[in-house]
Amino acid sequence: MPAPVTIKTLLNQYRVEEFIANTPLGDLYRVTDERSNKSFALTILPKAIVENPEALKELEINSSFLQNISHPNLNKYHGVQKTPTQTFLLEDWVDGPSLLNIREQTRLNIEEALCIAKAICDALQTLHKQNFVHLHLAPELIRINQRGEIIVCGIAAANAVHVQAPKYLPLYTAPEQLLKQKTAPAADIYAVAVILYELLTGKWINGKSAPKTSETIRKTHLDSTPPAPVSLNRDIPDNVSRMILWALRKNPDERLKTTTELLSSLSLAAQLLLDKIPPRVSQEKTPILAGIHNAWNFLPPPKPTSIIADAVPLEERLASFSVPKKKSTSRLGFFPILLFFLLAGFISLFFFVRPVEETLLPTPIVFTPIANNFTPAPTDSPTPRPTLTNGGRIVFTCTRGEYNQLCMINRDGTDLVQLTDMAASNYYPIFTLDGSSVLFASNRSGPAFDFFILNFNAREVFQLTNSIGNVISPDFSPDGRFLIFANRVGDNPTAIWMVNTDGLNPRLVYTGIGDIVSVAWSPDGQKIAYAMNTGVPQEYEIFTMNINGRDHLKISQGLQGIGGSVDWSPDGTSLLVHAGPFGDKDIFKIDVATGNFVQLTDGGNNAGASYSPNGEFIVFNSLRNNDQADLYIMEADGSGMRQITNDPEPDWGANWLE
Repeated sequence: MPAPVTIKTLLNQYRVEEFIANTPLGDLYRVTDERSNKSFALTILPKAIVENPEALKELEINSSFLQNISHPNLNKYHGVQKTPTQTFLLEDWVDGPSLLNIREQTRLNIEEALCIAKAICDALQTLHKQNFVHLHLAPELIRINQRGEIIVCGIAAANAVHVQAPKYLPLYTAPEQLLKQKTAPAADIYAVAVILYELLTGKWINGKSAPKTSETIRKTHLDSTPPAPVSLNRDIPDNVSRMILWALRKNPDERLKTTTELLSSLSLAAQLLLDKIPPRVSQEKTPILAGIHNAWNFLPPPKPTSIIADAVPLEERLASFSVPKKKSTSRLGFFPILLFFLLAGFISLFFFVRPVEETLLPTPIVFTPIANNFTPAPTDSPTPRPTLTNGGRIVFTCTRGEYNQLCMINRDGTDLVQLTDMAASNYYPIFTLDGSSVLFASNRSGPAFDFFILNFNAREVFQLTNSIGNVISPDFSPDGRFLIFANRVGDNPTAIWMVNTDGLNPRLVYTGIGDIVSVAWSPDGQKIAYAMNTGVPQEYEIFTMNINGRDHLKISQGLQGIGGSVDWSPDGTSLLVHAGPFGDKDIFKIDVATGNFVQLTDGGNNAGASYSPNGEFIVFNSLRNNDQADLYIMEADGSGMRQITNDPEPDWGANWLE
């Protein structure tokens, strides 16, 4: 039976809906945030933990670090919270069956067990790289969400050796934990092996049902050799059986060293290629899991309320009001409105308590004119203007001499114009939504790269950001209110940031597990696509997330050697990337819903693909002309390729006039 919850609504916010399970961390409940109608997972810490100063200290010290760790297979953790009578951990609610539900219904074949193992190992590897060990893995804490993704929950107590709910039997606890010895990733590997043993055989590691007492369980972990899994299920490959026993060795130094090594060894033993292991549950690839998953009674989506869910920035709240859209707004006219909403937002802080992820910088940034740094184009025409002549204009980075400059050209290769010519590097250009200006990154004001706007009418360059890091890969929100971009601050990984298009309120949105080198806003304004390094140097995977930095979904599936650019199709159904061996990249289109991909080019070492606004054409740079980087245009299906620039120096990073 669960421990009693003394009040039905915690912190005047979280309404307790149902008891879910006993877990190694305490009793797990599903609760509803009454202000957003969103479900959360709430774990009531048992008295033995709450009254243990060392245990609470471990939870609180690591909390802020763990809240910033993100991976598509790791559940989002929101921290430790307290009422006068309860202390609890708060996570996102993962609606779907747990591995406990699956274990109780059936046993799995090796292919479906490896689908589970891959997700768990990938999630744990992210924790381990941040010097955290989960230490509390259990089937109750691993769930399959509505999209079929396997999610590891309960990271709140990572590295917390003193946190263990007394009434939860230590069925998945490594011998070194029981002996209170130093722990390492090997402890998590042991727990994963116990879980796989159960999923494949239907039995615990004693070859029978799990014991009912902690003492018997402890003795088994420390002293007994598990029966070979193949002796309990003849369908298990012998080599897989041996690998699981290897991961269950009593001495942690004798186990496999990393979860990556465990997964690779299991894959090799099963004679299955790693990239053929399904990344999520599907009817086609994992029918047993899909049957249980499809029978789950999923919760209906939350009803919208007047309070916006999640801790979104103030300007995102403003976006929910019906404000007439204008191409330009007076800064003077905007400030009274901003002041009103800032005051309203400040007052609302006394009523609404939400977990905050964004980092706000207190100093507003203002436009700084740098008229003397703008070099008019080397042409007889008064000022270069974007035009839809010949199907639209394309702006791109053109390396000329020692520096990257900005150039513009028609899609048929006519009217090439160099926009800048100075001793500074300028790159990542994109048109503003009204086509009157080009926004780009430059180090013209110092060693760091900031964003600048080149206005065609004023013949001036305005500085948008000021020393917030080193910025790259900007993209405007479809409504023109915000700019998303990648930014490297100090020695930290390159992360996703956002700023108002007037330069105010630059803020961190999401820090990944590795460098994020390209971001793109979906046409409907609801998602951000990004390319993130996940461990292999100079290679990336493609993910999407909500605009508040949550609900991350890995889109790239089985595509090797992905490069650092991504672009949405105008209808929002696919993403353009380049991928392949080093020095031989091709352009691919990835379906956002399925992860399926189509190759659009064949040879030439191509990169930096971008759709035309109508989706009919794609511009990209290629080395197919004697290793000379030039721009090419092709139809959206890869046909009709033609070259539009031809310069001995590189042309790259092209974007169409929106």
